[in-house]
Amino acid sequence: MLLGSAGTGKTSLKRSLMEEPFNPHTTSTIVSDVSSVRPFGHEWQTMRGNKWSEATEEDEIEELAHLFKSIHWRPSSYHPSESSLYHSLDLGDTCTSAKAPDLDAKIHIKSLLRRVDSYDTTAELLVQPFLHIWDCGGQPVFLEILPAFLTPRTMFLLLFDASKDFRERWQSRQNTRDGKVLFGEVVNESTSHLMAKWMSAIHSHLIKHSKNDTSSPSIYCIGSRGDKLHDKGKEEVKKKTLSLCSKREFPNVSREVLIIDNTTSGKGKEEDPNITKLREKIDKFITNLVVPTPVNWVLFRKVLQELKQNIISVPYAIAIGVACHIRAADVSEVLIFYHELGVLLYYPQIEGLKNRVILSPKWFVDTIGKVFTLEGCEKGINWQKLLRNNGILVQPLYKEVWRSSGIGPEGIIELLVHFRLAAQVQTELYDSRFKQYFLPAVLPGYTGDPNEVRPGYKLRASPVHITFSTGYVPPGFFTRLATAVAANPNVKLNFDNVYTAAPTAGFFDRLAIAMKLRSKIKRKSIYRNRACFSYGCNFDDFFLTDINDAIQVDVLRYVPESSRLVSFKSVCQDILKLLRKCSDEVENTLYGYHGHNSAQSSSRDVRYVCECESSSSNKVHYIKVDAEKQTCSDPVYCHKVRRARSLTQRESMWFEGEFKDKLPFLKYLFFGVGLFSLIILLILIGFLLGTGLVNINSTTADKENILTIGHLREALDVLENGHFPSNKWSNLGLSLGLLNPKLDAIENNYPKDSERCLQKCLTLWLTEDIEATWSKLADAVDKTGEKAVAAYIRIRKVKNKSEL
Repeated sequence: MLLGSAGTGKTSLKRSLMEEPFNPHTTSTIVSDVSSVRPFGHEWQTMRGNKWSEATEEDEIEELAHLFKSIHWRPSSYHPSESSLYHSLDLGDTCTSAKAPDLDAKIHIKSLLRRVDSYDTTAELLVQPFLHIWDCGGQPVFLEILPAFLTPRTMFLLLFDASKDFRERWQSRQNTRDGKVLFGEVVNESTSHLMAKWMSAIHSHLIKHSKNDTSSPSIYCIGSRGDKLHDKGKEEVKKKTLSLCSKREFPNVSREVLIIDNTTSGKGKEEDPNITKLREKIDKFITNLVVPTPVNWVLFRKVLQELKQNIISVPYAIAIGVACHIRAADVSEVLIFYHELGVLLYYPQIEGLKNRVILSPKWFVDTIGKVFTLEGCEKGINWQKLLRNNGILVQPLYKEVWRSSGIGPEGIIELLVHFRLAAQVQTELYDSRFKQYFLPAVLPGYTGDPNEVRPGYKLRASPVHITFSTGYVPPGFFTRLATAVAANPNVKLNFDNVYTAAPTAGFFDRLAIAMKLRSKIKRKSIYRNRACFSYGCNFDDFFLTDINDAIQVDVLRYVPESSRLVSFKSVCQDILKLLRKCSDEVENTLYGYHGHNSAQSSSRDVRYVCECESSSSNKVHYIKVDAEKQTCSDPVYCHKVRRARSLTQRESMWFEGEFKDKLPFLKYLFFGVGLFSLIILLILIGFLLGTGLVNINSTTADKENILTIGHLREALDVLENGHFPSNKWSNLGLSLGLLNPKLDAIENNYPKDSERCLQKCLTLWLTEDIEATWSKLADAVDKTGEKAVAAYIRIRKVKNKSEL
């Protein structure tokens, strides 16, 4: 299976494997438009001698004839008029019992077996492995539908453009027949992000088999356009590519990185050695993949192939299986086996498709792809706009698109629903008499600020992130989460994102608002990677945004809290429960395919974005919290600030308990009691000042005594003069509040050098603690048991009585 972004040279690599000359004007496998998808093109291939070539029907007949010869499957009597193999299989009656006269299978089977029976098998048959090569489309939308077609018995070639900067944002492109290159959507992801997502897709779906299982997949990262790089550049690209795996949860997923020059294809000795090396890797994979397969299974597949039909019923497949001496109860197992080889498609877990066998995967994928390309659809311009602009697929449109599919439009839409690519919804955008489905994969991607929302909200919770152990959102997860949420009866898609432009403080702006002259701003709120929903009513909104590293959740209320019966806190927590439930459903869909164990999927977590004083930086960090035990009154910590603090009001929305705004006593008096309390307060302050109980200079004194890194030499001197033992530097660091891992790092860097460790320990403290004082140092020394040294520091350095 050839995977990778559009324009990375997947089709050229396939030609290289076949030793065909390089064609600089190769057309793209699918159209560049993200919402137009025809994702697969596949051919049967075989190896003849040392060169790959396209398999023919004669190759198939030859293989089958030799198989029959090898097991001596030939009756004693010979019927000149009809194939002896046909009589031995007794297919004549099965075709009738299957009740499928439209397939005319009897004629095809007779023709096949006559040709097999008359084939010359005197020549020695060399082993010729048959491969399916799937050239997959590289548009972002393909990442969404890929999970429906991944199987474990597959070798993956993940392509990337080795000549491009890994940090460069990726842009969709299409190579046209006339040699032009058309550029499309620019996504908010770099090449390295996309590479890692492809790896994650394969890892999450397929690396769940034991290492000894021959069906475990192999992934080779293939850098194309090697002709644009020198040897040193190739090595640098290989190191960067391998580092993508080593930094993630799947360090051993990729077997190797090869940088290939496709322009040398078919040039004999001048061909890039890495192309030959890749062919050898594939040969080895084939050898490891081989499992004993019953001959009657092989015959079963050949008969299905000879039917030259796109789809047949399961009863008919069972009838053919029985004729091939396969037990009726075992036919389902055989179908799943060939499904995993990519020969056919069989979905027994989908109600609308469980009684059908799709014999042509290419035809089926092309059929599904029509809803993305709207190929051949000349009717319903408004239907098409509704799909492209809002992601809403209405029943008249998909009936028009799939009217001649041979499988039934409702069966295809059920497949999309089963894989959570679509969800049935009810919107005001179209006539409610017809079915509507939300299909976010067809929409363009959002590249704006994830924190941007419709203004005018009264309450807003702090953001929550759904994170994954792989370090980013698995491919296909977000769109499926959006469809799962959209299917909930308490939720509806929010397409209404129109609001009045924000005013300035001028007179004319206020006048324009009063006269309703200010312009309206309309912003799109539904994208492939961002969706806005209303929960319960039209006044509570929540946004889901795929920010690559996580899925961000923002919840807002647009009316005062007093006007709603259900508190905003309850809404936030209910939404979080809903997202957990929907995420579980998505994982079951993605990883529970054909009985695979979903428990082995990537681990998922909900993390709460911290709003401490350090949160103003662009780097997001999280609260350290046990969500099940945390209450609004409990203190919290974060990675940036080591001190405990209370939750902010926005953060408290996610946790149980009542938030209490801990206003200072002074604020309470000013805003709660009024002027009388203010007078009493002023009298009280005067009394305290008169008695000397309040030292108004203490804050100033504290600020004057704050230590910085500039006091390092002075701190070392006072410890030395007070005879502080340097071998207690680690205990001192812990008493100063330094983290143990950082102290361990100091010890590892300077083993057996306690004086240097003490210096680095004080350096770390003076750098990290913005409120370091001599008093804190004295207290920390006291805790190490060196009370005399602590007293010395207080006498020499602590001059402010408030500190003493």
